[in-house]
Amino acid sequence: MNREIQSILLILIGTATLRISLSDVYLRYVKAGMQPYLVISGAVLLALGIWALIDVVRASPTASASPDPSAESTQEDDHGHSHGLSYMAWMLVLPVIAILVVAPPALGAYSAGRSNATVTASDNGIYSALAPGDPVEVGVTSYASRAIWDDGKTLEGRTVEMTGFVTPDRNGGWWLTRLSMSCCAADALVTKIQVIDAPAPPTDTWVRVVGSWTPGGGTKDDRAIPLIEADSVEEVTAPKNTYE
Repeated sequence: MNREIQSILLILIGTATLRISLSDVYLRYVKAGMQPYLVISGAVLLALGIWALIDVVRASPTASASPDPSAESTQEDDHGHSHGLSYMAWMLVLPVIAILVVAPPALGAYSAGRSNATVTASDNGIYSALAPGDPVEVGVTSYASRAIWDDGKTLEGRTVEMTGFVTPDRNGGWWLTRLSMSCCAADALVTKIQVIDAPAPPTDTWVRVVGSWTPGGGTKDDRAIPLIEADSVEEVTAPKNTYE
């Protein structure tokens, strides 16, 4: 790969990184706290690419003004080979351009359907009471943890409101699903709540479910299933940050 292509790749990668990190798009891949590091990385890559390209442009007149006759035969022999490498190098630019034009979407029902649901207990095993007033807004992860590891004690008798996307159940019915991550989308964990008494909306649709906790899915077990009896299901716009 020659220096011209290297510098162009750096410029494109830096531009793509800045484009993603200066908008809400970066939230599809990493946590919000990573934004400053992405901006700095993108700016450094862009600056290095511009500096390298300027250096190449400055060196070009010098190289063309003092040709080396002894290198002509070698250049002719390697002509086809160098063209092959150039074509392959330029192909590396295409994925970067694709990211500039259309950024990959956040993880959704396809990924969630191929991952095992995970419900973790609170760090200290203590669950505080929900805020007063019904319906009370609760995260999908929090609801599932309360339902399984606290036996639904803080959910009993309350009407809750949760937002997530729809994942179909292979055995019929559907799940209200949400993803959470520690660092980036690669380590995302799936949390699913089985929705009862409501027809299934289209897969990957974002919905707001209002309903109440109901027992029957088991507790204190990794295989237990959190349940919610739905009073209403309303289609909503996906949140800016799709992860909890």
